[in-house]
Amino acid sequence: MVVAGGGIGGLAAAAGLAVRGIDVTVVERAGRIGACGTALVIHSRGMRAADALSERLGGRIRAVAPLTGPGEIHVLMDSGGTVLAEEQTGAAAEAPQVPVLRSALHRVLLDEALAAGAAVRLATAVTDYTPVGDSVTVRLSDGETLDSEALVGADGTHSAVRARMLGDGPPRYRGYTSVEGCTRGSALGHRRLVVDGRGIRLLIAPVSGDTLYWNAEITAPPGVWPALGAAGAQRALLEALDGWYGPVVDLVADAGPGDLVITDIHHRDPAPRWVDGRVVLLGDAAHPMLTALGQGADMALEDAAALADVLASSAEIPGALVAYAAERMDRTAAVLASRRQGVLERGVERRDAQTKPAGRRDAALADVLGRRPRPRRPAGTGAPGPTTTALTEKRDIAMRSPHIVLISGSLRSGSTSDQVAQWCARRCAEQGATTRVFTGAEIDFPAYRPGLAGTHEGAAALLGELRAADGVILVSPTYHASVSGLLKNALDYVNDIGGPLPYLEGRAIGTVAVGTGVQGAVSTLATLRTVGHALRGWPTPVGVAVAQVPAEPSAGGAEPGGDAARLVEMVSQAVWLGGVRSAARTPLLGAVA
Repeated sequence: MVVAGGGIGGLAAAAGLAVRGIDVTVVERAGRIGACGTALVIHSRGMRAADALSERLGGRIRAVAPLTGPGEIHVLMDSGGTVLAEEQTGAAAEAPQVPVLRSALHRVLLDEALAAGAAVRLATAVTDYTPVGDSVTVRLSDGETLDSEALVGADGTHSAVRARMLGDGPPRYRGYTSVEGCTRGSALGHRRLVVDGRGIRLLIAPVSGDTLYWNAEITAPPGVWPALGAAGAQRALLEALDGWYGPVVDLVADAGPGDLVITDIHHRDPAPRWVDGRVVLLGDAAHPMLTALGQGADMALEDAAALADVLASSAEIPGALVAYAAERMDRTAAVLASRRQGVLERGVERRDAQTKPAGRRDAALADVLGRRPRPRRPAGTGAPGPTTTALTEKRDIAMRSPHIVLISGSLRSGSTSDQVAQWCARRCAEQGATTRVFTGAEIDFPAYRPGLAGTHEGAAALLGELRAADGVILVSPTYHASVSGLLKNALDYVNDIGGPLPYLEGRAIGTVAVGTGVQGAVSTLATLRTVGHALRGWPTPVGVAVAQVPAEPSAGGAEPGGDAARLVEMVSQAVWLGGVRSAARTPLLGAVA
């Protein structure tokens, strides 16, 4: 049996198959396995799969990685070092998470596969295959061929096996680049952090000893950062981080350029079918996982365990591959947040007793724009005038009424997310903005593909509003610490916005996470901000997590408190930034900026 790809999924499958007595050869395009210095997190489901693959594998992975213990904290801060929220990750997890260097995980998987009798062929890629009766002929990049009982396509998002099987074209660039590295001895200590700034999101996690792994997600056109090389990308990143919190800047500066990995992030939809006779897809070749989901390694290990089990227990290979695909397609569709509902796992989130809404420190950013909420217009004063003047440190700007588009990511009609979006729309109108609210039911579009907006009436309506928008407010259910798949699918259609200013270039992006528990709100808000950056927008400094719809402001005009105050602050920032954009816009013939 031939496995195309020597990544996590390919090596895990090879190890599981070889342990069960199946002859297997791994064909890997790289000249060396385990050379990459980046890191990842394996969750409890991934560790269960590792334990199922072989008796030793799970223990060996745990031996090279620190476990996330009770009481460990996940911190969200802004670029200046202000802590916005804290989330206790260790005690809330059903089992310890395992942060591990990718290179260390690769070495463990490679050792396990070789010890079980698998062969590994490096510096060679699978380029094509041909079914031949009860076998498949596998063509390699060096011109040779291998005859095999089956071919496992575990060759990643840019899979040649998938291209041969489906011919569905290349993956799409997602609008941001990842620069990853490792640093020893940082002053940030042994904790996880997410640091958000304009156009950049930095994720930081301990991986071994005093080593911190970091990943900078940077909004940029494709090809720009990889072309700089490691040393050039490090210099450019440090320039972009000028003025950020000192220990964060030092973290990037102290990394060795040889440990940096620069990757343009691409993505594609899950494969509509995984099997072609004796050929099967596995891991990112079948169901690519964006890094923001943090599920890629888990799903690859689960795929490998399921495939090894069905092949070891069945004498009929094509039928076994069909059974594997039927089992795994349902599971991965749920984890990919099902573009219809965005649910990662059903169940009630636990509230973290040490993290309460009153403990968030985003109130310290209230004056970050030199802007306070406008007093609410008393009832009966009529519509706002066509312009208003905003005072800034540099000059007065005559603002037109900005247009704000609000999008809810819950498919359930009348959901809390829909009601929060409507609540925010009323606050926008009170501050002089025009609004359009899209409920979850209105953005229940088919999975995005280029050009579909031209024939889908609902998608075309959304794009028309977004083209005219000066600001956008995204409202997502937390869905167990992820972002609504429904919302993400609708925003994929932004790829079809053309004209002089594509995507949501320059528009303010407000973010709201809606859920009954605080646990997970940090991750949802951070991901929403990443989405805003990827769309080339300007996320507002304050993002808000709410458990329910705030009460309407009192008729007497009393200042709101709690969640209502934070929502008003976020809305005010979106309206103010939208007003500045509206005032600065120059009408463009035949296009809306």
